[in-house]
Amino acid sequence: MSNERVILCGGLNAPGKARGKDAVPLSLWGNDSNVMLKVGDISQKMVANIAPALIDLLEIATYVYCADQATTRGGGSSREYGAKWRRQFQFHIPVREPDLWSSKPVRTALCDTLGFLSDDEYEFTFKKLAKPEPVDQYLDFGDGGATGFQAEEVILFSGGLDSLGGAIQEAIADKRSIALVSHRSSPKIDSRQRALLEDLKKHIPSKQPFHVPVWINKDKALGREYTQRTRSFLYASLGAIVARIFDLQRIRFYENGVVSINLPISPQVVGGRATRTTHPQVLNGFSEIFSAIFQKPFAVENPFRWMTKAEVVKSIRDRGCGDLIKHTVSCTHVWEMTNLKTHCGTCSQCIDRRFGTLAAGCPDSEDPEEMYEVDLLRGERPLGDSRTMVESYVGMAKRVRIMSDIAFFTEFGEVHRVTRHIQGMNVDDAATRILALYKRHATEVGDVITKGIQGHAQDITDGKLASTSLLILALPDEYKRPATFADTPSTPVLVLDQIRDGETNRGLLARIVGTERFEGVNKKIGSRELFFVWLLFGSKRTHDFAGQRITVVTEEEASQELLKWSADNFLKFSGKDKDKPAYRVQKMWGEFVRQIEREKNLKNLFTDAHKSVRRQKLYAICLRPDEKQIVVASIPALFQKSTA
Repeated sequence: MSNERVILCGGLNAPGKARGKDAVPLSLWGNDSNVMLKVGDISQKMVANIAPALIDLLEIATYVYCADQATTRGGGSSREYGAKWRRQFQFHIPVREPDLWSSKPVRTALCDTLGFLSDDEYEFTFKKLAKPEPVDQYLDFGDGGATGFQAEEVILFSGGLDSLGGAIQEAIADKRSIALVSHRSSPKIDSRQRALLEDLKKHIPSKQPFHVPVWINKDKALGREYTQRTRSFLYASLGAIVARIFDLQRIRFYENGVVSINLPISPQVVGGRATRTTHPQVLNGFSEIFSAIFQKPFAVENPFRWMTKAEVVKSIRDRGCGDLIKHTVSCTHVWEMTNLKTHCGTCSQCIDRRFGTLAAGCPDSEDPEEMYEVDLLRGERPLGDSRTMVESYVGMAKRVRIMSDIAFFTEFGEVHRVTRHIQGMNVDDAATRILALYKRHATEVGDVITKGIQGHAQDITDGKLASTSLLILALPDEYKRPATFADTPSTPVLVLDQIRDGETNRGLLARIVGTERFEGVNKKIGSRELFFVWLLFGSKRTHDFAGQRITVVTEEEASQELLKWSADNFLKFSGKDKDKPAYRVQKMWGEFVRQIEREKNLKNLFTDAHKSVRRQKLYAICLRPDEKQIVVASIPALFQKSTA
């Protein structure tokens, strides 16, 4: 595999079969340590009898998290991601309980769950740790920690909206004593988490929450990959360890169902790129891992699974905690955060958050507009991934809002995998709940846009909004088309003339002749070239992709048309190709481009570099900024074939 890494932990040397392969050394102790782990506010009494397997789990989760960041997936854009996205890890880790960790139930659960979580492959080899380090080295006892405190629930607390909603649900609505486990991902996040927690405590008259912050530092050379898909394994492991310290048998993530289930909205978020932090399959996998390690049932739950983001925000406001919303952080671009601009406004989490707070009716005092670098509705969104993300997010909501039940389950086949992992519910009931969840979410998104258009009607009328703002991008294409574009150009710029080429030739032949921008084009073309000319120049669907305006036809449409041409004897192909028409189209496309680009004025006119939201290949013509369509005259005449 092209992206294979050997991860040597705790000072272990590479075994014979791993020598010569790219190795990443990681160590939590010794002179060669390059990873630092600290767990704050734990009392010595709490960890006096901590099981060796729990210390192993803490170290293993830390090594997995750091290896994830130390191994690049190939780049920071969707074009750079490719074969290198999926990585193969071979971990060699010294542990206190090698027999336990090498057992089939533990290793299988570990590899399968991490593989789905991060979309990578994992192998683990565990060796006996010769000189176990004491757990005290990882603990910051502070002022004595939680002496005398007994948690009733352990909650994973990120400092985002959903985890705040969970803390409020447990501590205020259900009046439970809770331990909040946080990962300090950066100094900026740490300070805001602590401030948010202090503000939360003011709303809780009794049973004050106990906070367990965890800090991981590593050498700068290990920070090569930003996606960090294994972060939730570290997070869950920390929570499980704290739960066992309090003799509890479960932990709780709180995340809204749309993000948790996370059906893909665009080609930019597929596979592991679509975060699976609390996906039902992942949470069940965590439960399986911890149950195998602890050798007793251990649950990992998400009580917000059937709530939208807006419903979570409403629950916060309904319990009198709306003033805390502005202190939460949802943005993934932490490195861009300032005291005033705490959210970029362009990442998927910012988009989801802002739609949620607006749909929940938050006033500006609760979720200030000025916190966002780019305003959701009125901010300019230049061409690129950020615009694609918001268009895909809104486009999915628009489709879901009006599509039938059958269409929903057809488009989002991922639902069927999710339903198998919803415990305590049959697949039909789970599918019904997922559909209802996404329908509510789609309605909330649509209502926010509708209210936004109503509230900014005068600015839209006066042309004061940027053409790249969401309120304009969300309008149907026909409303956005500049008035200077006619439905078709006034005169054709390419002309096709039919040519007879002998009575035995059953294919089509023509000559393509150009004018204006195609002046000088005069080329004889056959059935294969005519097939794509017929498809592409006949399309009126125009889109902007990464700064390029294109007229498109999907691979599915091309495949269906190819079968028709074959039936009419315009093109011949074998039975094997009939079973895989899309493959035949791909082969024909390469030869078509090679032939057609022999005319210098037709070079770079065609592309297949883009994909649809549903991951279909798009065959396209590249237009100029002022073009809506390139018209080719006489296409219908091609199909009045002469007979002998």
